[in-house]
Amino acid sequence: MRVMAAAVTAAALAAAAMPAATAARADDTEIEQIVRQHVQPMLIAAGGMAVAVHIDGRTLFFNYGLADMARKEPITSDSLFNLASVGKVFLSTLLAQAVERGEVALDDPVAKYVTELQQGGDIRKITLGELATHTSGLHRTPQQYEPAHRGAYKLPDFIRYLNSWKADDAHMPGKQDIYSNTGFVLLSLALQRRFDTPIAKLMEARLTAPLGMSSTVMPVPTANARGCIPPPAIWRPSSPPISARCRTSARCRRRWRWRSRACSRSMSAPPRRSPGRWCATATSPSSTRTAG
Repeated sequence: MRVMAAAVTAAALAAAAMPAATAARADDTEIEQIVRQHVQPMLIAAGGMAVAVHIDGRTLFFNYGLADMARKEPITSDSLFNLASVGKVFLSTLLAQAVERGEVALDDPVAKYVTELQQGGDIRKITLGELATHTSGLHRTPQQYEPAHRGAYKLPDFIRYLNSWKADDAHMPGKQDIYSNTGFVLLSLALQRRFDTPIAKLMEARLTAPLGMSSTVMPVPTANARGCIPPPAIWRPSSPPISARCRTSARCRRRWRWRSRACSRSMSAPPRRSPGRWCATATSPSSTRTAG
């Protein structure tokens, strides 16, 4: 996650280093030199980075390092990277889209859709909007609330934990900003229940397919980058929650960043022209696949 943050920082620094006048006359070689200047110091031996630059109506891709050290496979613009918690953006967008269509409301209690929670206590006060904005009061992980729990959280474990959860002054729905992976796992479950569709298929049907993001998958890609392996548990202490298992490529990230932005801008004032926009993705080979 630190490497990914550093990659985005490098892209931002590189963009800032290119004034509008320079961008207007820069050729591809000059742009690549600027990208390399900021990216190269961050590269590690066991990993790499894919960078997309959108400038003057065209998109340039630059790739560094290896996707598979053993097979010496280089990273390409179609290599798949683990988005980590950036995957939460897709879940939030699914919710926002459903609200805009009148299919759900931000003030709907999550227990309306995850009906087992109607048997709980304080969990019944939490709304979909609070889950999406990290204001639900739920802890970052279930283990923080019940450290005595051992092993994975399967659905019955997760529901039991949520029904037993009690708010306190430091964890009050709608009152505090608390980064919560728990909340997004629950949001994912609520969306699946509302539309009676697995979250991976829901994301594909409503977001990635309409945007042409053919190599973005959740939760885990197979060798052909289009299949999904159902997670054996909602949560394992040694692995990230489902909201952090989304994979995508630099080419897809470019589509998400600017096509989705264009959709939102169609209802607002025209944007100011900028010299260039950048996105970067970094990873270690263990979390990289190649789209096919």
